[in-house]
Amino acid sequence: MNEEEWTEAKDILFLHETGIPPEKIAKVKKISIERVREILGNVEVVVKRRNKMNVVQEVGNQNKWKDELPTEEILNHMVASLEAEDRHDGARTIPSRPINVVDRSDRLGEDRKITDRIEAGKVASKAPEPLKEVVEAAAIAQRERDRAEWEDAQSEVSKLLDDDLDL
Repeated sequence: MNEEEWTEAKDILFLHETGIPPEKIAKVKKISIERVREILGNVEVVVKRRNKMNVVQEVGNQNKWKDELPTEEILNHMVASLEAEDRHDGARTIPSRPINVVDRSDRLGEDRKITDRIEAGKVASKAPEPLKEVVEAAAIAQRERDRAEWEDAQSEVSKLLDDDLDL
């Protein structure tokens, strides 16, 4: 079926689906009533024969640069016309006041040894070369002491709360 026949079949089908009887379609399209009935009777066959059109592919095929890149001048013009986006993905609200950053290094489930080594490496990177190992070891020891003190404080608070609930 060529393009003209397909266009005619689509027109007839559209008119028929809007409720216009085949006799009036034949009169408007200036074709025989038998031809209209034939097209309406073979709609499924016609649709199956017609290649399904992929809209994205059709639009992409209209691109004049689909087979080769545009010239350097056009590329430079395209780059110059683009603006960088200032994106803030994940922000759900705009806070009324600044929100302090939370130290998550001591939360359960995290590898504390690796975190300690990374943080100690940051501190040691600022120290002179001969002292880096000493500074790193001291930073790790300090983090472990701080964590132990924090855990002791938490357990004492928990004990106090548990004692108050026994009243």
